[in-house]
Amino acid sequence: MKPFQSPACARCAKALGKTCCEPSPHEHLAMVTRADIARIVAHTGLPARRFTQEEGVSEAGAADFEARWPLYRGYFRRGPVRTTLLARAGACVFLDRTRGCTLPMDVRPIACRLYPFDKWADGSWSLTVGRYGDLAVARAEGTACLAVEEAESMEDVLAAFGTTHEAVEALGAQLAEEARSHGRG
Repeated sequence: MKPFQSPACARCAKALGKTCCEPSPHEHLAMVTRADIARIVAHTGLPARRFTQEEGVSEAGAADFEARWPLYRGYFRRGPVRTTLLARAGACVFLDRTRGCTLPMDVRPIACRLYPFDKWADGSWSLTVGRYGDLAVARAEGTACLAVEEAESMEDVLAAFGTTHEAVEALGAQLAEEARSHGRG
C-alpha cells in the first residue's frame, strides 16, 4: 500500500500559519497505538517516554470516543488512558519546521498517515477537518488542512494526497486492527 502525503503539506505552514503537527493549546496530537510506538522505537532507538504522553480520560469519555471514532474501537479496553504523540515548543517532537516530519512515512503513526481522512460512526468516510473555503478564514480558525481547503470535492482531496478510496480504507483497517490490539495488551 502506497503511503500518501500531499504536496500541500509542504506549503501548509506558510499558507495557514501552522500545520496539523502544531496543535492549539486545547488540541492533542495524534493518538498512537502500541504498534505505532514499537515502529518508532525500532526506528529511532528512543524510549517511548521521549515522544509520547498519556492522558487519563473518564470511562464515559473513552466510551464516547470509541462510539464516535469507530477506527479506535477497543483502544480503551485496558483502561481509559489515551496515548498521544508528545508536543514540545508547540509542535510534535518529530516535526522539523523546515523539513516536516522527520519520521519516514512507513514509521509514522497510522493516524498521521491517515490524516485528514476518517471513518465516521455510520461507516462513511469523510474528513477530520472542516472546509472553510477561504484561506483567511481557515487561518483564523486554526484547524484546517490546506489540501482540503484547495480541493472542491473528496475526489480532489484524494488526488491531492495521491491516494484512492481503497488505499484510505486499507489504512483505516490497519488502524482499527492496531487499536484493537492496543486494547488487548
